[in-house]
Amino acid sequence: MTELAAELAAATAAMVARFPVDLRTPATEADNALWKALTEAGFTALDAPQAAGGQGADLADALVVLGTLTEAGAVTPYAEHALLAGWLAGSVGHALDGVTATVAVVDDGTAVRSADRIQFSGRAIGVPRATTADVIAVLAATADGPVIAVVNRREPGLRVEPGTDLMGLDCCDIVFDDAEVTFSASSPVTVDDLRTRGALVYAVALAAAARAVRERTVRYAAERVQFGRPLAKFQAIQQTLAHMAAQSTMMETAARAATDASSEDIATARDAIAAAKIVTSRSAHDVAAAAHQIHGAIGFTAEHSLGRFTTALWTWRDRYGTEHDWSEQLAARILDGGLDPWHVITGASDPVAQSTRTDAQ
Repeated sequence: MTELAAELAAATAAMVARFPVDLRTPATEADNALWKALTEAGFTALDAPQAAGGQGADLADALVVLGTLTEAGAVTPYAEHALLAGWLAGSVGHALDGVTATVAVVDDGTAVRSADRIQFSGRAIGVPRATTADVIAVLAATADGPVIAVVNRREPGLRVEPGTDLMGLDCCDIVFDDAEVTFSASSPVTVDDLRTRGALVYAVALAAAARAVRERTVRYAAERVQFGRPLAKFQAIQQTLAHMAAQSTMMETAARAATDASSEDIATARDAIAAAKIVTSRSAHDVAAAAHQIHGAIGFTAEHSLGRFTTALWTWRDRYGTEHDWSEQLAARILDGGLDPWHVITGASDPVAQSTRTDAQ
């Protein structure tokens, strides 16, 4: 962790301490005071370009803030606004000042220009924070190439079909029916680029949630006394804790490796990100199940803090691709694309990608 990252983590933790988080599950409301503090401190535009009102920091620094918020159980739109929508709009020099945004992917959209108006049509599936964001930053695949469009959530041509995720937070489908956009531009970012970045964001979030589950479970097993001795003294519990520790540590290691790779070049980090999403999504269920097994019935109550983190593990494992989706993509790179598995295992440079970039130059 860099010096800046350590300072950001400490500052974020201090904000969380100032605005205590309600850890009941399902979540009753977002941590709006904490979100306001993060926004005022400039933490919501850390890795956005300076030309778009951002700080121009490294992606790894912004991911440290995400990890700190996740480990505290805070409910904020940091992932959607700061790491995805802000980055997407910033890629074409557009600043999302004074608004909270979420991001939506439309695989088959249309943008029609008439006079001085641009109207957008399409459908986005499973958009987090769709009912609470001020604007929707859309990345649409169109016949003319990828387009970035920013649409006001209250635009008459935008319809939100209500839905919630396991955490009780809104996660909805959005229908754009000739919705007038406030900004649009041809996108240098492809839908695949956004999904890859989203997979990295949620791999980091899953690893942080698993870390919180592990720490709470280890502490509970040491404090809870059964039959005259702490739970942690029973061999079966020790084995479960050891398995959980191994799984959660593997998740952290994979997420850290993907973060390090993406800080160099997101385009060449796809294999590390794919591996991280596979590992974190696959291990999420095992970590959550082990924690609830050790906590017993108390861990399932709405008031107990454990549920905030285990529910996050169950909810986020499918965001931006399941372990099966990313396993298929990584396998295709190896079987069809000629990627040497050794380069995936060791993290060595990929000669296939290098030769492709050389040919393009």
